[in-house]
Amino acid sequence: MGDDVVAGIPGYLREAGLSVAPGSIPAWEARAVLADWHGIRGVLRCRPFPEAAATRARLLRDVDWLHAFLSGLADAGFPSPQPLPAFSGRSWTATGGLLWELVSYLPGREVGWDSQPTMGEVGVLLARYHAAARRVRVAGQRPGVIPIADVPAILLSGQLAEACPDPEQAAMIRHLAARLSADLDSLGHPADNRLVIHGDFTNHNVIADGIPPRPVGVIDFERAHIEVPLADIGYGLWRSGRPRQDASDMDLARLTAFVRGYASTIAVPAETAGALAVFLYGRGLQMIAKRAQAGHAATGIIAQVQWTVDNATAISDAIVSALP
Repeated sequence: MGDDVVAGIPGYLREAGLSVAPGSIPAWEARAVLADWHGIRGVLRCRPFPEAAATRARLLRDVDWLHAFLSGLADAGFPSPQPLPAFSGRSWTATGGLLWELVSYLPGREVGWDSQPTMGEVGVLLARYHAAARRVRVAGQRPGVIPIADVPAILLSGQLAEACPDPEQAAMIRHLAARLSADLDSLGHPADNRLVIHGDFTNHNVIADGIPPRPVGVIDFERAHIEVPLADIGYGLWRSGRPRQDASDMDLARLTAFVRGYASTIAVPAETAGALAVFLYGRGLQMIAKRAQAGHAATGIIAQVQWTVDNATAISDAIVSALP
């Protein structure tokens, strides 16, 4: 959100009872600022509203889906951003060529790469989230997402060739995509039970507070969609299971601590846990597929994907051995 928007907040926002507080908050696809709404601290996000009618309609369905889910999650008592109905009873509005969204602010700090709270404690929080999410009903799949089952088809199509002109790298990605398709089929993934996963449950989206710090909530549901719970574990550990941000390898101690914490709250059968490596490398391929769909270079994380595939057995063995 540019300084001009913050400095000259539109009149329709002032009429909604909103005032902007100093300090910006990073967001994935849009910028955000702290805002006050009748004494409630919130996060006000803004992004351009597309001109194409079909794109507008898809974006509005997406926002409506997400805010409906977040409202249900708040009703279930889980600590997460809650939509604030500042815009004539709604928590979002498309006005003046901009899409505005308002949700409550979750105080604390992101866990990130800090050693406290522990990976086990973060795993417990994900289990709590899944227990709450099972109580929330949504109207079908979220528009605009790429479920893992759709990833192989994207990467085996012409979209990959446009985004990855290097034939050797493209061949490697296609080989990995074919393996993902076979692995998902062997897991019985199409028939698995599903819920709304967070979609990006990394330690960077977990908020901690207190002394010693404890995980107190989760933010950034921009990748939430209907999927199997194990995918949520794999997607979060794709980043947080590494020893550092730029590492190609996984830290098995971090992986096992997280899964052990999760399994202390929700039972994880050994045969299910053993499949975690599929969702770990599947997350990397999902990211490549998203970039390929957008026509962007899609090869930056092949090394991480390949390491995970090459070490799938070691990952599975470590995870299963960590179960209670």
